Amino acid sequence: MSTDEHTTRFKRAGGSPFRMKVLTSQADLDPKDRISYEMLSWCQEHEGIVVMNSGLILTTDIASRTVQNCKGVMINKGLRPGRVMQVTQELITVVLGNIDQDAFNQQQDGQVAAEIEVSKQQKRLRILIQEAVSAEVSDLHIEVREKMARIRFRKHGELYLHAEWFPKIAREIASVAFNKETDYATSHFNPLVPQNASMPMEIDGQELRLRLASVPAHGGFDVVMRILGATQEQTKVPSLQELGYTDDQVKLITRASKLPHGAILMAGPTGSGKTTTLASCMSMVELDRKVYTIEDPVEKYIENATQIPVNTDKEDRSFASFGRASLRMDPDVIVLGEMRDEDTAAVMVRAAITGHLVYSTIHTNSATNIITRLSDLGISNILLSDGSLLKCLMYQRLIVTLCPQCAVSIKDSAAHAKQLPRWQDFFKDKINNIRVRNEKPCEACRHLGIQGRKVVAEVVWIDDKGREFIQKGDTYNWEKYLKSQGWRDHRDQAIYLVSEGLVDPIDAEKVIGEISNTFSTDTFNYTRFAQGEN
Repeated sequence: MSTDEHTTRFKRAGGSPFRMKVLTSQADLDPKDRISYEMLSWCQEHEGIVVMNSGLILTTDIASRTVQNCKGVMINKGLRPGRVMQVTQELITVVLGNIDQDAFNQQQDGQVAAEIEVSKQQKRLRILIQEAVSAEVSDLHIEVREKMARIRFRKHGELYLHAEWFPKIAREIASVAFNKETDYATSHFNPLVPQNASMPMEIDGQELRLRLASVPAHGGFDVVMRILGATQEQTKVPSLQELGYTDDQVKLITRASKLPHGAILMAGPTGSGKTTTLASCMSMVELDRKVYTIEDPVEKYIENATQIPVNTDKEDRSFASFGRASLRMDPDVIVLGEMRDEDTAAVMVRAAITGHLVYSTIHTNSATNIITRLSDLGISNILLSDGSLLKCLMYQRLIVTLCPQCAVSIKDSAAHAKQLPRWQDFFKDKINNIRVRNEKPCEACRHLGIQGRKVVAEVVWIDDKGREFIQKGDTYNWEKYLKSQGWRDHRDQAIYLVSEGLVDPIDAEKVIGEISNTFSTDTFNYTRFAQGEN
């Protein structure tokens, strides 16, 4: 190939139109820079390319796709790609011939041993995930520190210690999870920077998907694996009643799901079960309606829906871009997994007012506060009060329920004695119904004292009076109006569950705040509070 041909190909590769020097002799290279034995086997399998210890890539064709593939392989091996230099095939042959065969063979033996070690850690990773699945946990935490690594499981919203490992083993398993098991293992696991990935895995014949996230920490790092469950039809979607919604709330949501157009929005913090509730709502949609769900990631399999996974790292694969694309696919129902920005909120509005039924989620602290958040995302209160846009607002939290086998009366619990006068003042005669966690939980609840989690929710049907409050942005008086019509918020529901002996008041207060007459009155009396009155 002539020098002019090299220059032309360099221009095609995106380079400047100047002539690029083609190296022809070892004298053009650093004499101390040797060939990379870690990349040697790969280079021997691909013609016209060699990698040096410094990261320098020598190639006969810099415009070749092989160069990009080489960089990807180097990154996966933990090597940092350096400059790319164009050389002759003769120089490639010379460099490839300048190796210490004994040293190379020794390194190859080391690589085989390393691969065996990786295989062992892959097996250990699967055992750990199998243990998590058997324990029916939602999240698996690997907390690596300088002298110890803790493995903790989250079940029913609570973390408990599963095992303690040596840090070396935990580091190796984290590396194996990111580098060998994820969908797109294109970057080497780096504990010093936050990373995210998705990992498919088969456990006991069941296909699972896990969402991985890591962050650096003082003395180490954390890796959290969210177990999303099965990816196929075996995923069971519970009904709204099973989740904890009241009969009246289910009636409202069912009515909303039959509407031809408009928006049904759900709020709640991260981990409050919004995705599961949305999947339950989808089961109410008639089979003759075309449903598109746009999710990050796809968690629950929905039989009658086209489920589209989002990649937030790519601008053309965001909630907003896929939302706009789905509008061109003749949809009846669109589910936007989350409204995170103004673009996604604008897509929700456009879809709802152009004849589609739209479901979406958003992060707020109550159903009525959805309006405040949408205003913050640039949607005017005039548009929000339009009768063709918002139809139903939902908000939910998860609250742990007591183990019926070992729960005890509140009056028999030493751990609750200090707060008992405050709760007696609030619940009055119903204090005798209240049960709490046993200080020595039983085997039935795996010594947690709880049976599971239940939704406490708010469902607001937007009537004409509500639209007047929305137009004014007056959520305070809107809630007072709703209360006057018999509406109950999630706090009311949590207090009811406590009074029925289903929820420990301490667990309820983690969700709704302190339960007392002092903090439930319209006027807060600082004098009474300072005197210790309830």
